[in-house]
Amino acid sequence: MSLNTDLAVELYRDEINADKLSGVACSERRDRLTGLRITEIDILNDESAVRLQKPIGKYITIEGDEPLYEYSPVFNERCKLLAGEIKKVCRSFDSVLFLGLGNRRITPDSIGALTADRVFATRHIKRLAREIDSSELSELSCVAAGVMAQTGVESAQLALAIVNEIKPHQVVVCDALACSEPSHMGRAIQICSSGISPGSGVENSRAEISEATLSVPTMAIGVPTVSRMLDGLIVTPKPIDRLVERASVMIARAVNLCFHPTLTPDEVDSLM
Repeated sequence: MSLNTDLAVELYRDEINADKLSGVACSERRDRLTGLRITEIDILNDESAVRLQKPIGKYITIEGDEPLYEYSPVFNERCKLLAGEIKKVCRSFDSVLFLGLGNRRITPDSIGALTADRVFATRHIKRLAREIDSSELSELSCVAAGVMAQTGVESAQLALAIVNEIKPHQVVVCDALACSEPSHMGRAIQICSSGISPGSGVENSRAEISEATLSVPTMAIGVPTVSRMLDGLIVTPKPIDRLVERASVMIARAVNLCFHPTLTPDEVDSLM
């Protein structure tokens, strides 16, 4: 497999074009209200995992006909749809660690950090503000991990240290992704149950952040912001600043709606 991509849907389509692939279940649908296409891929066995170079797990790709940075009159509905897809992958909702990866100083790599800025953390409220009724909110912690060049610490090491200290029941990791098809750049969101190997799509793979390394169910969510066109040449969309801003708002709102379902979209916006 020669594709430089983090998207399971690209790896899957490349494989089935070459040969019939067993051990993988794939379904596709289009949501009429939002116009989004949802492709759900389940990698079911080790053989298929090796061929696709992705761990066993569920991979959901949500694609739009227009870039995420463009205005959509059904933006709220798209956030709700994304929240519903996140629920399919998460295994616990009572105690959650949200981990935003990436370098906020490099625009294409800033989605994780920008999303973390907008996620509504409640762990301190539930533990310290006893007079506030927070029974309908998840206990959610949120950390922007930075990158090793800034912190001197692998993101996976930081994640494990936090997990060992606060003992969440679910980890959600958010990061920028790479794609091989330019049509996916800035138009797709991938959710998966298998965690993430940061930088793997651009041949700068860091330590894996997953259930295998954290001993906690770990899902990942991200948007492809770069694509390797030639050896040594990585491209990104021209309006990358608008893309990371809009994508981070959409993911954060979906995360807030997923783990704090009694909040209205207006209440979520007031907290972001």
